[in-house]
Amino acid sequence: MIKTDFVVSGDFEVNCFLVYEDISKKAVVIDPGYDGKSVINKIDSLGLKPELLINTHGHFDHIFSDDMIREKYNIPLAIHKDDIEMLASAELNSSTVIEEPITVKNPEIIFDKDETKGTSFCKYSVIHTPGHSKGSVCILIDDMLFAGDTVFYGSIGRTDLFGGDYDAIISSLNKIKALPKETKIFPGHGPVTTLERELYHNPYFK
Repeated sequence: MIKTDFVVSGDFEVNCFLVYEDISKKAVVIDPGYDGKSVINKIDSLGLKPELLINTHGHFDHIFSDDMIREKYNIPLAIHKDDIEMLASAELNSSTVIEEPITVKNPEIIFDKDETKGTSFCKYSVIHTPGHSKGSVCILIDDMLFAGDTVFYGSIGRTDLFGGDYDAIISSLNKIKALPKETKIFPGHGPVTTLERELYHNPYFK
């Protein structure tokens, strides 16, 4: 059985999601956020064995602990090709606003289209949803959509940072609307929601 747990990581309250197989404990880490130590503590407390680290996009609050996590567990990092440049630039990833601007090493896995990929324990679909950034993606595993900062409970991600585009994010919502209504949405910040709820209550889905 595929399960998920999470850590609210750092002062920017990024939801770092841990998706794992209940018996083998093999896991995928999504957006480790700012507080990598808390993420590692959670991984180890659950006895998980990470295989892959995914960034839903390249803003600093989501990528800050990338290198800590990938080096701790010797796992590859995956991100969409359109956000790779943000990893290497503190200006583009907006970390110039904090005391320790950061850059991240080049990713080992590059998403470049809507596609289905796999780990040893699950398949996952990469859905390119530009708007919050050029390379924003949502990750669909079973009935769980890990939406990054594309969709929040009752709202959507901001579009005023590098790579942001309001028209693009509204267009990207059409891909999410096409999913089954019972799809659970796990956003990069804030509470979990469902597609059915957002279709009825999120003004950006109208």
